Amino acid sequence: MSVDWVGYGYATLVASGGVIGYVKAGSVPSLAAGLLFGGLAGFGAYQISNDPNNIWVSLGQ
Repeated sequence: MSVDWVGYGYATLVASGGVIGYVKAGSVPSLAAGLLFGGLAGFGAYQISNDPNNIWVSLGQ
């Protein structure tokens, strides 16, 4: 079982982008979208880490 480090890194990048958008511009929609899609990307990376054939969450983004 291998860990999807690239997927987790992408999820962190997306979520941190939302946080940076909130801090710099006070944009609540940016924060919400960043955390939502970063969380989905992290969940997709988790699914792929457990079963490499389970790509459906990552494709749905």
